Amino acid sequence: MNFTSQLFSQGFEWVCWLVAILVIGRALVCVPWPTLLHDGRLQNRFLGSVVALVLLWQMSVDLNVGVIIHFIGMTTITLFFGWPLAIVAGIVAQSVDLFWALNQWPVYGVNLMFNVIIPVALTWWMHCFIERFKPSNPFVFILGAGFFGCVVSTTVSSLVAVVALKLFGEFELKLSAEEYLGYLPIFVFPEAVVNGMFISATTILYPHVVTTFNEARYFKESKRDMILDEYIEPALDLDQTEAPEEQDDSRYRPPKEWYDKEKEP
Repeated sequence: MNFTSQLFSQGFEWVCWLVAILVIGRALVCVPWPTLLHDGRLQNRFLGSVVALVLLWQMSVDLNVGVIIHFIGMTTITLFFGWPLAIVAGIVAQSVDLFWALNQWPVYGVNLMFNVIIPVALTWWMHCFIERFKPSNPFVFILGAGFFGCVVSTTVSSLVAVVALKLFGEFELKLSAEEYLGYLPIFVFPEAVVNGMFISATTILYPHVVTTFNEARYFKESKRDMILDEYIEPALDLDQTEAPEEQDDSRYRPPKEWYDKEKEP
């Protein structure tokens, strides 16, 4: 979601600017620049994701109260590339929005806080929390980090935005906080479903694309003891048992003259 200017007090806007600058500086330091600069495929995936994120944010709905809502998509970007590159992608997308409305620069830090910093931080926390248990079922990653991670990040970001409007807003909310919270499921669950679909399809078809997905652990081959793999006694193993030597049984056969008599007319 994006907020227009004059919704928050100047003090809150400057605090968000300060936090945004600190987070941006930390992200730029933690970005794996050598890997990004020398891996052409990673560059293509990242740039393509940034363009898709920018286009996604342009499909928005204006609520006519100074609030513009749109799909965030930061859960997918975070799980694809890690939190530093996710912050960079969010900065680019937020800067494109600022380019279309330059007079909204005072709330750039506020929008960056609610659209990028909080969703990325909570998604990354959810991912690290799941990785502590080292699960081997890929659906734990898909549903845990992909779906519920998006539910948690979007919900918390929206709740913090409502609280910030209540505490630091420059105008009186037309609806009560409870009525605003009633709108949460309208955009939280579709957001979670879209992110979950992208994560599910990508981890199954192209697991190497998702940086946070441990392909070696989730898709490892489990060794199962089958019946044919059990130990078989040499005496019962037909492959190892030697065939008995042929013995002379001519003394048990009828004389040769008997065969000759059968051939006579």
